Formats: sequence, structure tokens, C-alpha cells
Amino acid sequence: MNRRSLLYLIIIFLCLCLGTATTAFAHFVSTGLSSLNVKGNEILYDLYFDELDLMQNFDSNGDNKLENEELTSQKESLESYVQKGLRIDVDSKPLKMEILSMKVAKRSSTNAVVFQLRFTADEVIEQFNLHYNMVFDDAPAHTSTLIVRSGENLQNDIIDSAKRDILVNLPQPKTGAVLWKYFKLGIEHILIGYDHLLFLLSLVLIASRFKDALKIVTSFTIAHSITLFLVASGRIHVIPSWVEALIAATICYVAVENMFVQKAKWRWILTALFGLIHGMGFAGALAETGLPKGNLIGSLLMFNLGVETGQIIILCLLLPLLIWLRRFPWYRKMMISTSCLIFVLAFYWLIQRL
Repeated sequence: MNRRSLLYLIIIFLCLCLGTATTAFAHFVSTGLSSLNVKGNEILYDLYFDELDLMQNFDSNGDNKLENEELTSQKESLESYVQKGLRIDVDSKPLKMEILSMKVAKRSSTNAVVFQLRFTADEVIEQFNLHYNMVFDDAPAHTSTLIVRSGENLQNDIIDSAKRDILVNLPQPKTGAVLWKYFKLGIEHILIGYDHLLFLLSLVLIASRFKDALKIVTSFTIAHSITLFLVASGRIHVIPSWVEALIAATICYVAVENMFVQKAKWRWILTALFGLIHGMGFAGALAETGLPKGNLIGSLLMFNLGVETGQIIILCLLLPLLIWLRRFPWYRKMMISTSCLIFVLAFYWLIQRL
């Protein structure tokens, strides 16, 4: 073999080595991002992959790049891929995963495939296990930077082939802060709950004294506290859609009764019965926020206190006006007309919710 032939062989060998090294290097720098934002009983998860990590399995047209059209056409396969390789457990039970969106986006100097996910638990999340087992078959050196946000707290970690399961403990706020949160939540819920506000208005339309109105809203609070605790603690189970329909039915009934009853002396008894139904509705609203397992009773008590406070605020604003209007002879007709309008609106909600 002459020198020229030997030189050609050396050049070919070096090219092969460099090509292999380049491929290995591409896998070595395979990096992803797992950004989690924990709010109450919900985890919002932004999952980033390097475009190259999914190229082998999902580049359907073979042009060495991924586009949004390719993701859309392979939506089921991509969702199956994520659901198979990613799991979050709370108390050894996997959380329900929802894939909100997937798209190709620019990340630094490369393209990334971004998944927006949502995980939902039954209660406030205080600790969870993250199981991440993706990309490693094609890129053993793959890593994913883990960022976990919970309120103002921030935690960081690295996921790699040797660390695919990570236990995340979330710092818990002080008891006072938790109780204050649920107190404010109770006030907010009664102030922005249009059906509860309408129910409260219907109840006090015939009240001539603040004492009668206070008795009505207090019996309502005591009654809904009972069913709120029973549903929130899992002692009884209800169908939310039927509860919402029954709440509309209670408003209809009180509106009709207002047309025939002129005194509120015994209305607090009726209010207590209907309060049991509304308490189930409050439990549904709390379920969306979640309740802390370590302070369930205290949180429920503060929520109820917040509801009572919100009702008293409304009474203080509304009742003086109603008592002043009662001096006029046309008040009874106005009250009946208002009750008719309330009935029509509540009946519409009843049909809609059924």
C-alpha cells in the first residue's frame, strides 16, 4: 500500500470517528426542563424537550425537524408517550393528568417541544413523587432541570438516568396564614357567588328588623356548616350538578313564598333546611381549591366565619335600604315584582343545570 492510499484511509477513519463523536455529543447535551407550579390541589407542569430528542420517533416527514402540524397529526401518540413516561403520585396514588397543549417553540438557540400539563389532587398538595422516564432510551445522558414553585418558594433539582424518581416536599405556610386564607376565601365566595347572593336577597326581602335578618343568615351559616364538613371530609358524597340544581330550586321557592308571606318570624327554620343544600355547594367550591389535611377543621371553621362575615356585610348595606323603603305604600308591590324577577332567573338556572 502506497503512502497516498494510507493517507486516504487515515482521513476516512478520522471522519468516521468525528461523525460518531458528533452524534455522541449531540446526545450528551440533550437537556430538557420540567417547570412545575403548585397551587393548592393543582400542579401546572411545563415540560420541555429538545427537538432532537423526539425526532427519531415523531419526525413523520423525515425533514430532520419537528413542526406544529406534525405534532397535531400525531397528537394521540405524543400524549401516550408522555402519559407512559411521566407520573406524579400523592400518597402513593397517581394524579389525573390533563395535556392542555403541545407546540414547537424556540428555546435558547434550539427548537423545543413544549407540553403544558395539569395534575389535580383531591386535597391540598403538601408532598408528591415525580416519576420521569422519558428520552433515556434514545439519549442515556439526557437531563431535565427541575424547577418547583409553590407560592414564593422555589426548589431546584436535576433529573437524569440515575435519578428518575424525585420526592418533593413543599414548605407549608404557618397556621395563621392558612386560616386567614380560608377566612378571606369565605368572604370572597359569598360576595361573588351570584346564586347565594340572590338567595340571601330573597330571604331578607320580607325582614322588617335587623334582628330577624341576622337570625336568618346565622341559621343559614350553621346549617351549611354541617353539610360542608360532611362533604369536605368525605363522610357523604353528592352529585355536584344536582346540588347546583337544588340551590336554584331553593331560590325559586323563597321567591314564590315572598309573594304570599309578609312576615319573617319563622323563616329562619326554612333557611336552616335550605342551608343544608347550600353547604354542599360550598363544599364543591372548596374542592376546587383543596383543603389542608393537617388543619381541616380549622380551615372549615374559618371559611364558615368568612361566609358569615360576608353575609353580615351585605346585610349592613342592604337592610337599612329595605327598611327605609318599607315606609312607602308601594313597597309590597315592589317586593312582589322583585320576587317575580328572582323566580324567573332562578328557574332559568334550574332548567339550565338540570
